Amino acid sequence: MYSKVFIQFVSLRILFIVIIGLVSCSTPSRPDIVLDDFETGDFNKWNLQGTAFQLPRQIDSIEAPVKNYHGKYFAFSDFQNPELDLDQGYNQGKLVSNPFIIDRKYINFLLAGGKHDTRECVSLIINNKVVKFATGENDFNMRPVSWNVSAFEGELAVIEIVDALGSGEDIVSYILVDNIVFSDKVHQRELIFEDFESGTYNNWRVEGNAFVVPRNRTNVYYPISAIGFTGDFFAFSFADTHDVKQGKLTSKSFTIAHDFIKFVIGGGNHKEKTCINLVINDRVIFSNEGQNDGQMRPHFWDLRAYKGQQAHIEIVDNYSGSWGHIMVDDIIFYDTPPIYARVEFWGISVLIILGLYMVFRFYSRKKYKQALTGNMNTENLEKLEKLKKVIKDSEIHRKYNASINDIISLTELDKTEIEACFEPSGRNSLSHYLNVLRVEDFKQQLKDTSNTNYTMVSIAEQCGFNSKTSFYRVFKSITNMTPSEYIKKNS
Repeated sequence: MYSKVFIQFVSLRILFIVIIGLVSCSTPSRPDIVLDDFETGDFNKWNLQGTAFQLPRQIDSIEAPVKNYHGKYFAFSDFQNPELDLDQGYNQGKLVSNPFIIDRKYINFLLAGGKHDTRECVSLIINNKVVKFATGENDFNMRPVSWNVSAFEGELAVIEIVDALGSGEDIVSYILVDNIVFSDKVHQRELIFEDFESGTYNNWRVEGNAFVVPRNRTNVYYPISAIGFTGDFFAFSFADTHDVKQGKLTSKSFTIAHDFIKFVIGGGNHKEKTCINLVINDRVIFSNEGQNDGQMRPHFWDLRAYKGQQAHIEIVDNYSGSWGHIMVDDIIFYDTPPIYARVEFWGISVLIILGLYMVFRFYSRKKYKQALTGNMNTENLEKLEKLKKVIKDSEIHRKYNASINDIISLTELDKTEIEACFEPSGRNSLSHYLNVLRVEDFKQQLKDTSNTNYTMVSIAEQCGFNSKTSFYRVFKSITNMTPSEYIKKNS
């Protein structure tokens, strides 16, 4: 009978974990905090040093082909001073944020510009030391950066945006930053790899003579009518001699860091002849063609099995017959699965929950409680409460490595009797009870005015926590909030 109840209990716990897991996937734990998205059009939240930064810039005020910026403004270290003739990237300077307390798991932001670990970078500074940094990729494509800063929670920090790099060959001597956000999750953003809006193929190696310049409605040769693209330009291999010419566009190599690539494609339906390919280790992994018309249709590639590998993209026109051309636009990297995949996931999840509920619904609350407390009788419950009082009154919880042997020395009970009162693990274990006492002790010490000049960690150590990490972890698991949140709520 006991084993049956135990199985029922475990099964209900599994159902509970599944439900909590699904809810946690869709519900953020804490709201995001925007440090700065520069939409105020000023740097009032920053300490300006040097001459590189003057004001946040708008996309229509610069000539650089910036992609993936957020909102209207972004930080751009290109302050121009004609009187000093420093308009070639030699202006240098730094933005230093106001100090802040780290109280989220991640710092997310967008970054582009020069690639240099110390002179063209964004840095996180704690105790005058660089603990995180990021650089651009020598282009103007703003890429999402996420720093995991959970290990520094509660620490005082600043962020530096540094431009200390002069112009040089093959080096972008600017830095661009946008949308700095503190969050409990990594932000999922779409990254435009190529939309051809620069009106050139400068980011691609051009072979053959089919690809001259990206096309738009004013320079597409008759009789093609292209639809389905966005913006002004798209890649197009239909030259002045129509389908005769052949060629290929090859992108720069990149590391696969996103789950999916999506794009739109039209033109010829000739396998391996008029197509777009993803190539890894000289092998075509994915390929798509048009459908012999001018409609540019969306497609996507699932890259999750190839993350971390080097790849490049090819746009191929190797066919000179009818519909011997290719059209491509909006090559975008992203991490959100297609809508039907999300529907399928949630549909299956709901069915699992309903199935488990139908199987276990006849188990009563009485049996669940019996499984939770075991066969503990009234006498044992009274013994447990007395034991807890002895432990609490002794303040043994203030000892870092308090063990069951320390409890034995305080009572007339032996190890077997104590273990019979407490479960080996979980929320009814001896170690959990000691942590509960430590948390309650910490709350009381905060109210003591004599502790005003002590740090949170110092007070926590007095209450029996052996490290800052364990203190934060235990406090949140018991109170469902961080120590900083608790102090703010009760101040």
